[in-house]
Amino acid sequence: MSKRKILMIGWEYPPTIIGGLGVATHGISKALGELGHKILLILPRITGKEPKDKNLFILGVNSRYLPFTKEELQKYLLETMHLSNVSTYESQYFLPPEEVLSSLERSSTLVQDELLEVQQTRILEGGYTSNIYFEIQAFAEFVAKIAEKLKSIDLIHAHDWMTFPAALYAKHLTGIPIILHVHATEFDRSGEHPNLYVYNLEKYSFEKADAIITVSNYTKNILVEKYQIHPDKIFPVYNAIDFQYIEDKPVRKPIKQKIVLFLGRITFQKGPDYFVRAAKKVIEKIDHVKFLMVGTGDMYSRIIEMAADLGIGKYFHYTGFVPREKIDEIFKMSDVYVLPSVSEPFGLTVLEALKAGVPVIVSKQSGISELIQNAIKVDFWNVDDIANHIINLLKDEDYKNQIKQKLNEEQIHRITWYDSARKIEEIYDQVLNKIRK
Repeated sequence: MSKRKILMIGWEYPPTIIGGLGVATHGISKALGELGHKILLILPRITGKEPKDKNLFILGVNSRYLPFTKEELQKYLLETMHLSNVSTYESQYFLPPEEVLSSLERSSTLVQDELLEVQQTRILEGGYTSNIYFEIQAFAEFVAKIAEKLKSIDLIHAHDWMTFPAALYAKHLTGIPIILHVHATEFDRSGEHPNLYVYNLEKYSFEKADAIITVSNYTKNILVEKYQIHPDKIFPVYNAIDFQYIEDKPVRKPIKQKIVLFLGRITFQKGPDYFVRAAKKVIEKIDHVKFLMVGTGDMYSRIIEMAADLGIGKYFHYTGFVPREKIDEIFKMSDVYVLPSVSEPFGLTVLEALKAGVPVIVSKQSGISELIQNAIKVDFWNVDDIANHIINLLKDEDYKNQIKQKLNEEQIHRITWYDSARKIEEIYDQVLNKIRK
C-alpha cells in the first residue's frame, strides 16, 4: 500500500470537543499517521498544546509557526477582519456555494517555503456560533493559501460541511483531488426542513468531490436519496473508539436508584423528547429510578419544562456540558444507555457505553445499528417499546446480563481506528488510480 501525503482539514479536535466530529478527526488522522502516511491537519484553532507526532503535524490559524511572511499574514488578517464586519443574512456568506467559491478566488503572492514565527491572533474560534459563516469563509481562505505553498501533496481530505469550502477552494487553486468525509448531513441536524444554505453547500460540494466517505450505509443512502449523488462515488467507513485507554477502576455511584442515561447534544436530532416521554411510562411501573441527561443544546430548556409539565421533573437530573474525561465515569455508574436519535449517522456514544459495560437501547435510524448486531434496537418514535425495554433491563438482572453477554461476544473491542484507516487507505488508492487513468 503506497504511503500518501495528505492535507487533512478539520473543524474540531481535542481537547476542545463538542461532538463526535472531533473524536473521529483525531482517531482517523492519528491512525493514518501511525500507518505511515504523512498528515498535515489544518484547524481553525488549536486549543491545547500543539501536538507533533512523527507523521502527523497540526496547524491552526493561531499557530506560532505558519508558512507565511509577516506581510502576508498581515494582509490575511486585514482581509478577514474586514470580512468579519459583514454579518447580516444578506451578506456574501449566504450566497450559493459557487458564488462563495468565486468570491474567495484571489491572486496569491506567497513565495516562502519555510515556516516562519508569527504573532498569535484570535481570528477564528472554530465553534458553532452565529459567526460561523464568516469563519467558514475566512478558514477557506487560510487553508487555500497554505495548500498553494505545499509540495507533493497527494490528496485533500476534509471533515464535514464547515470544511468543504476550504477543500473546494484548495482544489481550485492546486488541482489536488478532494475527498469529503461526511459525519452528518443537514437532514440529520434539521430533519425534513433543512437550512437551505447548508444543504446547497453540501450538495454542491458532493458533486465536485472526487470521492465521499460516509460514516455508515445509513448516511450513504441519505446522500443518494436526498442529494442525488451517485452511489459509486460514496464509500462507507465506520467510526471506532480507543478501547486501549480504558481504566478499569470502580466508580462510586452517588445515588441508590437505578440510572437511565441520555448522553449527547439535547437537540432535535438526538430525540431527547422521546426519551422524556418513555421515562414517564417507565416511572408508572418503576419508582426507584433516575433519568440522567448529560449534554446541552437548543432544546435544553424545553426538555426541562417538558419533564416538569409531565409531572416527572423530580426523577430527572441535568448536568449540562460535561468534559470528555468524565464521560467514562458517567457511563460506568449508569444501568442503561438510551440513544433515541431521530437520525444518527453513526453513534460513537454507543461504543463508549459498551466499552463501560452498559447495555444500550439504540435507534434503528442510526449507523451504529448496522455494526452492533446484539444491541436492543427500536424506532425512535416508539416510546412504548423504548419504555418496555428499559423496564425489562432494570427489573430483570438475568435479562440484562444476557444482553451484556451477547454484546461481549461481538468483541466490540476489536473495532479500532486502524480498521477505519486501512479502509480509507484503499479509498485513497482508488481515487488516485482513477485520476491517473
